[in-house]
Amino acid sequence: MLENFKLSLITGLSILTTLAIGTFLHINSLFYASIAAVVVSQSCHKKVIQLGVKRLYGTIVGALMGLFFFHYLPHSIYIYSLGIFLVVFICSNFLKAPSNMAGIVFLAISTNLGGMSSSFYAFHRIMDTGIGIISTVFVTVAFKFLDDKFSK
Repeated sequence: MLENFKLSLITGLSILTTLAIGTFLHINSLFYASIAAVVVSQSCHKKVIQLGVKRLYGTIVGALMGLFFFHYLPHSIYIYSLGIFLVVFICSNFLKAPSNMAGIVFLAISTNLGGMSSSFYAFHRIMDTGIGIISTVFVTVAFKFLDDKFSK
């Protein structure tokens, strides 16, 4: 129970930190930054860093592949399916990174930007994800530091 309480507190404070930093920096989407924070929240700071790096790699792969497919390949359901296949394959086999969010970023860029610049969108998805991950790492490391201080 104590471990679940700690994880809940870390996640809540990570979201608070993410939203505060995002609001201060006027980031494009607090939603995507918050998703990153929730997805990588763990009670162990080492796991958060590992998950965070992999999550950021996946977002970068999805964004870059989405940009490539959006600008250089014909827009069709077959091409989008090929893109998802490649994103999942690269993330799973080479980066050992979660492919779910990479796939979402890929599809958002390659299929549905609604007049928004694809480069702008890709850059901001990476930045939003980074802010959520960095906030969660900061909160988790602070918890580790405080836990070590008070347990001695």
